[in-house]
Amino acid sequence: MPPMPGRGLEGARIIKPDESGFNPNNEAPTVARLPAALLLLPVGVVLVASQWVMARHSPAWTQESFRSIGDILPLVALLGLPGLLALVAVPTLQRFASSRTAIWLMLATGLVMRLVWYGVPVVIDDDHFRYLWDGAVVAAGSNPYTIAPGAVMAGDPSATHLAALAAQAGSILRSINFPELTTIYPGTAQLAFALAHYVAPFSIDGLRIVFLGAELAGVAVLVAILKDLGRPPLMAALFWLNPLIVWSSHGTVHSEALLLPLLLCGCLAVWRGRDVLAAALLAFAVGVKLWPVLLVPLFARLTHARGRSLVVPAMVFASVSFVLLAPLAHSALAGMRSGLVAYSDHWWTNNAPFSWISYGVVLATGGETWGQRMLRAAIALGVGGLALYVARRPPVDLRSTLVATTAIAATTFYLSPAQFPWYALWFLALAAAIESRPLLLSSATLASYYLLLPLVNQGAGEAHNYGLAFLHALPVWAWLAWSYARPAATPAALKPRAPSPTAS
Repeated sequence: MPPMPGRGLEGARIIKPDESGFNPNNEAPTVARLPAALLLLPVGVVLVASQWVMARHSPAWTQESFRSIGDILPLVALLGLPGLLALVAVPTLQRFASSRTAIWLMLATGLVMRLVWYGVPVVIDDDHFRYLWDGAVVAAGSNPYTIAPGAVMAGDPSATHLAALAAQAGSILRSINFPELTTIYPGTAQLAFALAHYVAPFSIDGLRIVFLGAELAGVAVLVAILKDLGRPPLMAALFWLNPLIVWSSHGTVHSEALLLPLLLCGCLAVWRGRDVLAAALLAFAVGVKLWPVLLVPLFARLTHARGRSLVVPAMVFASVSFVLLAPLAHSALAGMRSGLVAYSDHWWTNNAPFSWISYGVVLATGGETWGQRMLRAAIALGVGGLALYVARRPPVDLRSTLVATTAIAATTFYLSPAQFPWYALWFLALAAAIESRPLLLSSATLASYYLLLPLVNQGAGEAHNYGLAFLHALPVWAWLAWSYARPAATPAALKPRAPSPTAS
């Protein structure tokens, strides 16, 4: 479990301006611009090449095609090693941070890393099939929470109005995982899926285009945040060139990409005193994944500390959240075959500590369902308690706002029963904003998740969940603990350039 907000999340020492060649007053850099670009170019080539190779092999990568550990190692290496390389290259980024050439090279590299995926089918994961169907249903003016895809395929009389749409969907509808369940995705995600359907009906590239738009917005907001923090814009590479983020948004096409701009912009807005905007952005983030509701106490504490009324922001948050969540909540409470209920009750993977604790609960309760529900409720209460604890004092600057938000997001991930690699997008953009190298290390270690696939095919999946799943978490926890225990970085190196808490 990550430590509380403080130097533990900040990671390695931040190089001071006079050591890095970056001058916040925009004076001339101490190192020539052209050598900076040349030094960063090999890193960019490796990052692009690894994504290109994965894209070329992606059509043959099915969950069933990995029969041995040797079969999956190329994917683990192509995803994990470039992530390590990018982290090792951070000191070079800091050294040449003021090079305009390097900034443009960084932006172009990240774009190419994503463009190599267009036109490439993805079969190693199947969540996008649900996205495509949901988007088509919403675009057609129907409710995706009332009728499960399986009912449509079975010719249920209540689904006759979707028959024509099902014919258009073809194999996409038949490829949906857990077709007997209604969708789990809240309103913001549904709106994005519908937009993707308008862009390119039943096309995975339509989703990629929408997710690319979200990531471009995210990098733009991150640059604004870095400027407010007095940090060089080139450090946005920690987000834009992150191999796991690219793999998750364009390789396996997961909706977590939609969270990135909402969380970053929400933090910036609440610090700048745009309380109503921050409330709306936070509600839209909850409409992608439910966990950002944990940020409400932090945002409210900061607003209240400035002597501002919480009435209007609370009304905005409540109203937008109701619109985005009410249909999902109704399907769960009405006793339908809800994906949300199934997820909260049963789904877990890639969390070794949870696996062992859950096994202990099974032994203690004789396998009764209530035992597992109590365990998950305890986790939810623990994360909620953390959110309240973090909000006990208002953040003193933009950086502390980001650190507190990152602590909540990362702890939610590391306590979650399911720790899919793409769930790390909950905190990776925030970790990039505060330059937390320990948390960014997860971009590389989470590649070990895919060792699960051959083990499942060999009937040994539990060896991963009870053992190998430690591989992705222990290095991150160890680095966080070491960073938290050592002396804090020099405050002057992190001096923020942000409005005062009383600014509007």
